[in-house]
Amino acid sequence: MKTDFLIVGQGLAGSLLAWHFLDAGKRVLVVDRDEAETSSKVAAGLVTPLAGGRFHLPDGLEERLDFARSFYWKHEELSGEVFFHHRRIARLFRDALEAEVWKNRLDRESGRYARFHGPLQVDAERISAPWGGFEMREGGWLDVPAFLEYTRRVLLERVSYAIGQVDSREILTSASSIRWKNVEASHVVFCEGWRGGQNRFFDWVPVRPTPGDILDLEIAGLGDETRILNKGGWLIPLGDGRFRAGSTYRPVGATAEVSAIGRDEVLAKIALMTSLTPAVTGHRCAIRPTIRRSQVFMGRHPSEPRIAFFNGLGSKGVLNGPWHASRLADHLLSGAPLPAATDLLLHFH
Repeated sequence: MKTDFLIVGQGLAGSLLAWHFLDAGKRVLVVDRDEAETSSKVAAGLVTPLAGGRFHLPDGLEERLDFARSFYWKHEELSGEVFFHHRRIARLFRDALEAEVWKNRLDRESGRYARFHGPLQVDAERISAPWGGFEMREGGWLDVPAFLEYTRRVLLERVSYAIGQVDSREILTSASSIRWKNVEASHVVFCEGWRGGQNRFFDWVPVRPTPGDILDLEIAGLGDETRILNKGGWLIPLGDGRFRAGSTYRPVGATAEVSAIGRDEVLAKIALMTSLTPAVTGHRCAIRPTIRRSQVFMGRHPSEPRIAFFNGLGSKGVLNGPWHASRLADHLLSGAPLPAATDLLLHFH
């Protein structure tokens, strides 16, 4: 079998990259382990333009956000499904210091921030916000499992998907192509998530396997809340009093097994947002791939230019991923330069 791009892994990174190659008219083969509990399938899929306790707006965020929206809208129109759910975020300050940091941000950069915030109103009997907060605009969440399943169906229809495990030791390279079993490809791109650091070509990239927990909850009395609540943790409304809540960051190397410790840590975060008592209806845990500063890295292997790497999308993957995938696709297709901040070779080799 001949193909232009062999993509290893059909998580969010591999799926986004496959779409950009398909849009460019290229043949792809995506090989995936088809595991039930992966970081992409368990992920909340949150889009939070103003993240963290410093409320920093990264350079280029507006471009990446608009690009992501356009990308998901396009595939919603093609599929007739809804993947991205636009939701405002009730960002509740955790303490007086966060409130002061926010005030200082607005004093210095009110113009650029105007697009992303508005006044906050909450029912103090149900939602705890003693230090105030603001309503974050331009946010929401992507139903990542639904988007991945849609992508898989399209790949299957095009005979571009296979269930399997690609062992990097089985990859044979030459000046003109890549071979894996009976597949001959122009390039191979490894999008393996937390396993990326175990690959013989990229074992020098510091991919840290970091397990995390997410809960499914029912909260009686909060069924009319349509905003995402965020205060050290997050609570996503799914309708009819159902919510998704998270998350934890377990130590590197910890097992991805559900436990009472992980459940209680998430519940403690939710208790900071609401005094209402949640009922736990589900508990999942998966391993995230975390690279330096939870940043995406991508690019070619230093001595094997037909072998590439795309990993580390992390908690900002839904927002940043489509734009980064387009940059990597352009790099592999036409030699366009990668953004310096994400270029693998500039940082680790």
